[in-house]
Amino acid sequence: MQDIQKLISGFRRFQRQFFHSDDTLFDQLRRKQTPKVLVIGCSDSRVDPAIITDCRPGDLFVIRNVANLVPPYEPDTHYHGISSALEYAVRFLEVEHIIILGHSHCGGIDALMRSSEQTPIGEFIDRWVDIARPAKNAVLKDLSKKTTEL
Repeated sequence: MQDIQKLISGFRRFQRQFFHSDDTLFDQLRRKQTPKVLVIGCSDSRVDPAIITDCRPGDLFVIRNVANLVPPYEPDTHYHGISSALEYAVRFLEVEHIIILGHSHCGGIDALMRSSEQTPIGEFIDRWVDIARPAKNAVLKDLSKKTTEL
């Protein structure tokens, strides 16, 4: 309960200090968002795109998921949260830049690199990070041709 109370206190502080300190910005954001940059970042709690790029509310349209992956285009009847957010940013918000924001010590990429058909990581994680398996295989193949000698 203490963690929830911290969030509530933080929200109240935001309302008192940050929100009221820039009435013009939040008045504009109430009417419309116009971010120029879409960031596809990792869900990792240590890597918040707005904080690490020193952006203000409305500067970035952010999509976050495990390992900052973009699934392939698959027009079917399944749910497509990442694809729909990407489509919204490009078609309706008309973002000008798309950044895939990776980071070191990523648990999702670690799961991809450690996973194999014989050692599943998790029911949903394995299937999700498998999106990047072709890239993993290409990198491992390329690295096998490299020497560590200088």
